[in-house]
Amino acid sequence: MPRSLRGLILAGALVLAGCGVGREADDAAEPRPITKAQLAAMVLPAEELGPSIKGLELDDDSGLLNNAEAADDSLDPDDTGESLRGDGRISGHERSYVHPKLISSKGVLAVGSAVELFEDPVYAAQYLHERLNDYERFRNAVPGLKLSEHSEFEAAAIGDEAAGQRVKITAPGVATGYETDIVFRRGRIVAWLAVVRADRRDTREEALSLAAELDSRIQAVLAGEIDVEPAEPEASTEATAAELEKLPELTLAPADVGAGVAVVEQGRRENEDFHAYYRDFKDVVVGGSHLITLRGETQLYDTQAEAALAYKIATQKAGRLIFARAVIQGFADGAGVTPTDVRARALPNPGRGISGMVVTFDIVEAKFKLVAVFTRSGRLVQSVLAICRESVDPKDLETLARRAQARLTA
Repeated sequence: MPRSLRGLILAGALVLAGCGVGREADDAAEPRPITKAQLAAMVLPAEELGPSIKGLELDDDSGLLNNAEAADDSLDPDDTGESLRGDGRISGHERSYVHPKLISSKGVLAVGSAVELFEDPVYAAQYLHERLNDYERFRNAVPGLKLSEHSEFEAAAIGDEAAGQRVKITAPGVATGYETDIVFRRGRIVAWLAVVRADRRDTREEALSLAAELDSRIQAVLAGEIDVEPAEPEASTEATAAELEKLPELTLAPADVGAGVAVVEQGRRENEDFHAYYRDFKDVVVGGSHLITLRGETQLYDTQAEAALAYKIATQKAGRLIFARAVIQGFADGAGVTPTDVRARALPNPGRGISGMVVTFDIVEAKFKLVAVFTRSGRLVQSVLAICRESVDPKDLETLARRAQARLTA
């Protein structure tokens, strides 16, 4: 699953969350270093996943899972790349297959496996134990999602210690899925196997069987029984200084909004998916719309494929609603209240090269509207987002989006 969706869309496997432990073992230190190429060889390839992956596609984000990316995947909001490195984590690798539409009404949504390497078995065991009850502790930590019906089951004879878990994942008003995980430790490697379905079908036996295959493959790689392809040098996808320097001029500016309009706040922000520059405006009038808050933001992704996927999310029902809930909750947090009756729909006929959404919601019996409009050019995605009273005309935001679009293509 694309990392921008992982933990937000049901077809994603939540990494190392809520795991229990099985039997203990007296582990000796690994005799030899474990390379990234070996980690890549350990995860289960398509031919070993059986009929579960029929109709699924390889996740674009399959591959190296570094500390920063693992922290981004974690349910624990306090996890960072630095904190995971402090916990002894070195690197990891994942391979997942997902439903091409991300959300389906039936069948398998995702199947995947991952391995994570630690400095020694003690660090690995501590990491495994620290993840106990994460589904319970962080069940309300992901905006737009509800985790419930969490249960654990035994995963005997897998790794040095292991546990199985099952959880119901609901995006209210969008879809529901059921995830079954097997999480285990083999020496200083922590591994997981996940099966996600749109229905309640019991996949414990399937997950246990695949986890046993994953454990066997890990051991075979360590024993040299599986040939490991030398890792090819990775092409740099880091944004250049020139690209970062240009972001402010590509972003919606006061002159695009109207005469006498001033920026309230602006600056850079980034995560593992993109670098961004934003500008915030307050209490501005655009056309016939009075906007309580307005933000223009330009995001620079590592590849065009990642930018295209992020842009596509806004055109899908699940993506619209989850995005809207996250933005609205941030708006509501400032007032210390909870938004209610959140409803999202696609922006009708926005024009070529533009997509968007219109969202209505209530806060303390007052009705509000959120309008978000998106454009893309290559690796860049530009958004114009406004929150206002219900009287807003979405066409006014489309006008701003056109001006933002012109900046991207100038």
